[in-house]
Amino acid sequence: MFSDSRIYSVDLAKGIALILILYLIEFSEGITGDWFFGNLYHSGTSILYTLILSFFFFVSGIAVPFRLSKRINDGQSVYDILKSVFAISLIMITAGAMLVNIPRVNKELTGFGPGVWAVILVISIFLVWNRYPEKDNNFFTVSGLRITGLAILVFLVFKFRSGTWENNGSLITGHWEIPGLYGWGLLASSLIWLIVRNSVSGTVAAWFFFLALNIFSVLGLNNILNPAHRYFGVLIDGYIPFIFISGMLAGVMIKHYPSGNKGKLISMLTFTGIIMSAAGLLLYFKVLPPEGLYGQPSWALTGAGLSMLLFVVILYFYDLEDKFKIKFAENTGRSFFTGYIIAFFLYGIADIARVDLHASGNGSLPALSFAVPLLFSFVVTCITVILSRIGIRLRF
Repeated sequence: MFSDSRIYSVDLAKGIALILILYLIEFSEGITGDWFFGNLYHSGTSILYTLILSFFFFVSGIAVPFRLSKRINDGQSVYDILKSVFAISLIMITAGAMLVNIPRVNKELTGFGPGVWAVILVISIFLVWNRYPEKDNNFFTVSGLRITGLAILVFLVFKFRSGTWENNGSLITGHWEIPGLYGWGLLASSLIWLIVRNSVSGTVAAWFFFLALNIFSVLGLNNILNPAHRYFGVLIDGYIPFIFISGMLAGVMIKHYPSGNKGKLISMLTFTGIIMSAAGLLLYFKVLPPEGLYGQPSWALTGAGLSMLLFVVILYFYDLEDKFKIKFAENTGRSFFTGYIIAFFLYGIADIARVDLHASGNGSLPALSFAVPLLFSFVVTCITVILSRIGIRLRF
């Protein structure tokens, strides 16, 4: 059974999402060469990848009411909670902005290639934002490690050169990678929750607001905000916040779950998921056919609806009925970004060693093309769990 501050199904769902994302990254050819995980949108795995990302952002939104409610119950003020929300969001957005610039590193102008830059970046991220043990005698050690990591990050920013006209060859923003998108979504959903708290009607109103914002964005009705789009485009487009708040709506509904009435909760969530999915398909085929995948309101609705239905299954068997436990995936989910960023480290090492991790995808054995990505995903998740057990785990 889930507690008042945590739903264990969320951790399991995040773990499953990470394993699938890592699999698709490795399965899709050519990612190592240009470093954009976003290139999955140009491959045959694009639909599945879009739905998995939607699922991850959705379940992340579910946790918001539980996490913030716990802080309020612990006696934290709204001001302290706001400081924490803005801090973690800024950390995620910064990490995403740094990661997304890896493919733009110009070896001749920077002094080292994308692989070296990625490895140093990942090390510095862990130095700054590792979840260090809270002991009285390690304050100066921890502070020293964080200052060292921060100094490395500053060095990387000033050392970075792309050799292109964009932003005079310096770092660019716009596509924020998964950590950055998570940061923007977390910021929007947390602020909304602090306003409406566990009100279903208030959450639904916010849900409609961001859906409308997403539709306006696709129709070009919010072009007046274009000057701010470079930095606040994720919020202006409404797509990511909508999926987060869809998950938050599910979390609020679970918070209102009447004790002993599992059937009502499951029916309520299932009905909501079906309505969202049906509305998305209606929008897709009859009202506003999408020009692509990411950022489209039809995909936002469909992705949120299908995510709701999948999560209902996990919630029912994992938390409500307690039919099984998958601690490996659950522990992986608790360290989602540790595992995700470790993948950048491994690809950086491969780039330095000039090893093509996607060579199996170019062979004549289809079974190998499926098995190697599965092995890669398993290795990364194993590394993630091992690092967590020895005290190396990111704070976000």
